[in-house]
Amino acid sequence: MKITYLSIYLVFWAILILTSCSNDGGQATGPLTQGDITGSVNLYNEATTPQSNSGMTVSVHGTDFSAITDSQGNFTISDIPFGFYTLVYQKSGYGTFKIFDVEHDSSLTPISKTPSLGKVSSTEVTGLSALTNDSEVVISISTDPAGSNSNTRYVRYFLSVDSDVSHTNYHYYSPGLTSRINPYETILSSNDLAEAGFLSGQMVYVKAFGDSFWSNEYYNPDLDQKVFPNVNTSSATAVSFVVP
Repeated sequence: MKITYLSIYLVFWAILILTSCSNDGGQATGPLTQGDITGSVNLYNEATTPQSNSGMTVSVHGTDFSAITDSQGNFTISDIPFGFYTLVYQKSGYGTFKIFDVEHDSSLTPISKTPSLGKVSSTEVTGLSALTNDSEVVISISTDPAGSNSNTRYVRYFLSVDSDVSHTNYHYYSPGLTSRINPYETILSSNDLAEAGFLSGQMVYVKAFGDSFWSNEYYNPDLDQKVFPNVNTSSATAVSFVVP
């Protein structure tokens, strides 16, 4: 077969066109491997008063990826490789909040949960007692500032068989409690204590802390326990009681 200059010219341009197509935009590119994570927050003081939603840093733990919330509390962390991640929410004055095991596997991963986050508590527990009365235990918690109808304070207590009980070392934690009187009293029946896993005649230690209405609490699967970032760690010494 006779090869002409025209044939060589046509083959050259065919190769050039095919090469151009393979490098053009979408057809020959590999699979998508990264995308954005979006979400939002609602911010409050240590009670229920809304604060500016801007200025909270949301970062992807173990990476350099992060974003800062805007005035609406929205954020977008861009171009994150696919994987499972922990998101960390931080702002000065607020207890750190975390969301674990976020599965990021598409061009856009929205965080469906919009956390309401509060500031670290300014309430200090200055006095604590636990008195056994027949089949119940009365826990009395004094705070500074004192709780009142015009100055609501929030507290939480923790129970353990360990004398070194704290907000990080506990067997039981109370719900957030609203104090409008000083001292604040709460009652635990023997049934309550049994349901919490304590036995009659067992020595139990209790410690209380000031907390915020929005406690920023989250479950940490690595520790297998709840974390309470907003407690005021300045607190009265733990006390003990014997389970009735």
